[in-house]
This record gives sequence, structure tokens and C-alpha cells, in this order.
Amino acid sequence: LSRPVQERDGAAEEDRPFLLHQANLIWGYFRDWLREEDHWLPPDNVQEKPWLGPARRTSPTNIGMTLLSCVSAADLELICRGHAVKLIAHILDTVESLPKWKGHLYNWYDTEHCAPLYPRYVSTVDSGNLRGSLIALRETLYQWGEGGLARRAEALSDAMDLAPLYDRERRLFTIGFDVEKGELTEGWYDLLASE
Repeated sequence: LSRPVQERDGAAEEDRPFLLHQANLIWGYFRDWLREEDHWLPPDNVQEKPWLGPARRTSPTNIGMTLLSCVSAADLELICRGHAVKLIAHILDTVESLPKWKGHLYNWYDTEHCAPLYPRYVSTVDSGNLRGSLIALRETLYQWGEGGLARRAEALSDAMDLAPLYDRERRLFTIGFDVEKGELTEGWYDLLASE
């Protein structure tokens, strides 16, 4: 990690068509499954064979990746920026309304009813993924001049109180917090490159 980063000019021109095709396929998942009936929350997965359709549950990581996928789709001109902004606004509306623990989303939500799935649990890694996504989203929204949405993303990120997930004695983050038991999980992230 201490080695200098080599500057890159981006993808080779001959790789661009393949990469854009792959990006379009990835965006297709979100295009097809970000639905009003699921409050614009992404399904965790879609079972195709045998067909069971979308799993009507999602996680903080899924939500964070969806927000960044909206940004990427706009940057790659797979969708217009205005459409991306509308989707992001819908998603933020829902995320703001979800029940939370100390600003953290629970690990799983039912997308039909916007209710946490039991047992309620707060995952440190999922919270970290969402928070990192919200910070990146905030910066993009400020660049796009979407002052109001950027502040909303920032407020969600800032509301996530990390102190209860941090073990001051070990100086490490715990795996998470079991809300039903009211206790931290017996496990810690002790490597920078861990999950």
C-alpha cells in the first residue's frame, strides 16, 4: 500500500467497446429492477432459473452500489443526467425514511414494506460501504450543481455514528451490532485489507 501509484491514461481505445457493453449490461440490472413498488430499492438478487424473480430484500451495500451505478450510467451516457438525478432523489427519499440504528441502516430491509428484516443487525462493513458511497455521491452531486441532493447525501453519511461500532480498547472496529441482543459481535476487523 505504500508503493507509489502509477498514473494511467484509462482504458485502451480498442477495449472501450467491450467495456461500454459490459457497463450497459450492468446498468440494465438497475434499469430493470429499480421499481416504484420496491420504493426504488434494488433487489439483492434475481433468480432466473427456475424463475422466482427478484428477492424483495436489500442491504446498505446494495443501496450504495445502486447510487454509484446511477452516477456511472450518467457519466457513461447510458442515461441522461436528469434521469440519474431523479432516480437518486427517489432512492434518497426512501433511505431517509427507513428505520435506523444510530444513523445506520440495518443489514436487510424488505423492499415492499421498507421494514428491517429480523433479526435486526448493523453490519460495520455494510455501513462502511454505504458511507463511502454516500461520500462519493455527495461529491458528484456538488459537481453536478445538485446542491440540495448533495446536502441530503452528506446528512445521511454524517448521521452514521461510528463510535458504537469501535472497540477503543483494541483500537479496531467490531464486525457489527446485534440489535436484538443489544450487544456487539465478538469479532474485529484487524487488517486494512479485510472485508
